[in-house]
This record gives sequence, structure tokens and C-alpha cells, in this order.
Amino acid sequence: MKKLVLSVVCAAASLVCFADSAEENLKKAEEFYDSGNYEQAAKFCRKAAEQGNAEAQCKLGVCYSNGYGVEKNFDEALKWYRKAADQGEASAQLNIGMRYESGDGVEKNIEEAAKWYRKSAEQGNAYAQYFLGCLYYYGKGVERDYAEAVKWFRKADGQGNAPAQVLLGFCHLLGNGVEKNWDEALKFYRKAADQGDAWGQFFLGQCYHYGRCVEKNLDEAKKWYRKAADQGNENAIQALKKLQ
Repeated sequence: MKKLVLSVVCAAASLVCFADSAEENLKKAEEFYDSGNYEQAAKFCRKAAEQGNAEAQCKLGVCYSNGYGVEKNFDEALKWYRKAADQGEASAQLNIGMRYESGDGVEKNIEEAAKWYRKSAEQGNAYAQYFLGCLYYYGKGVERDYAEAVKWFRKADGQGNAPAQVLLGFCHLLGNGVEKNWDEALKFYRKAADQGDAWGQFFLGQCYHYGRCVEKNLDEAKKWYRKAADQGNENAIQALKKLQ
């Protein structure tokens, strides 16, 4: 009898030893995702998520949000985002904030969105810093505060976030939250444009078109409008038509 019990224990131990770790399952999920096999990616992502891996839980939430390898299900997405967020996963906190701002899978609640953006932003997530800055800039879910918006935009800019650079351009152009400085506005528009951001390219085109922040130069304006138009920016498309 003792030998039988010992054999069962050993067999169970062997299964544990040969089972893939959460990190290994996550790595497999990423490899399948990169190869375009979303069903297998979701399968291994779930294994890692059920083993408690916060990054996998967040990525499984992304699978459910977008229908990658599973049927799109916002309730399931939010469930996994919350599991990851409870472990301090900044990307999951960002995604919960986005759900509350958009109302996808939850009742729209901008105040709740701001709370989750802040959790993520304080951990250094650049997009959360940008979105939190936007809420302060437009006064959504928080009291409008241009200086606070600029603070968060600067943090995001420090990580190369192009949308934040565009809005820093606005802030310096209009003097919102900072002293008006057209040279700085031009600098931030160019930083975003050089990264391929369509709005940065459009606004840089505007600067050259109207001689705002820089000497008027219609050829340069067309160049930047065209770059933005090639990405489908409707404002740039219309601006190019006016210059034909």
C-alpha cells in the first residue's frame, strides 16, 4: 500500500515538473501570435493567465477585446484586465480606463476612467499619461487644469509619445498651462511629425501654410500635408486641395 501511495505521489510530482511554467506558456502564446495563429496564442495565453501571470491575464483581455483567437467578449476582457490590474499590471489598468472612457463592456464613467488612467500613469505608462493629460486638458472626469495636463503630457513626451507631443504643441501655441512660445510649439509638432504621427504632420503643415511659428513656405506645407494625407488624415486631404 505504501508503495502504491508513493508511486502516485511520484507520478503527480512528475506531472508538476514537466508542466510548462506560466512564463513558458506566455512565450509560446507570443510566438503563435507573431505567426498569426491567434487561436493557439489565446490557448497558451489562457494557460499562463490561469497560472496567475499578470502579463498573460492582460493579453488574454486584449484577445477578448479584439476577438483574437476567441469570440469577442467585453465582459471576459474586463474580467481578465481586472485580474491583471489587481496585481499592479499597468497596461491592464490603462485598458480598464479605456473601457470606462468608451463605455465598451461597462457603463461609461469618465471619473472611473481617470482613476484607472492615474494608476497606470503613476507607474510610468506613456499612453496612460497621455490619456490622463487629455482628461485634464478638456476637463473630462476631472476639473480642467492645463498645467496638470502639461505635466502629464511632458511625462509621456519623455517616453516619445507622439500624441502627447502634438498636444504640447497646442499648449505652447495657445499658452495653455505654459507660457506661449511658438518656437516650442513648432518643436513639438516636428517631434511628432518626424515619428510619423499624422496629426503632427498636419499641424506642422499648418505652420508652414500660414506662416505660424515659422516662415511661410507652401512647398513645405504641401510636403507635410501629403505625408498626413497618405495616412488618411481628412484635414490634410482638404488642406492639400486648397493648395492645388
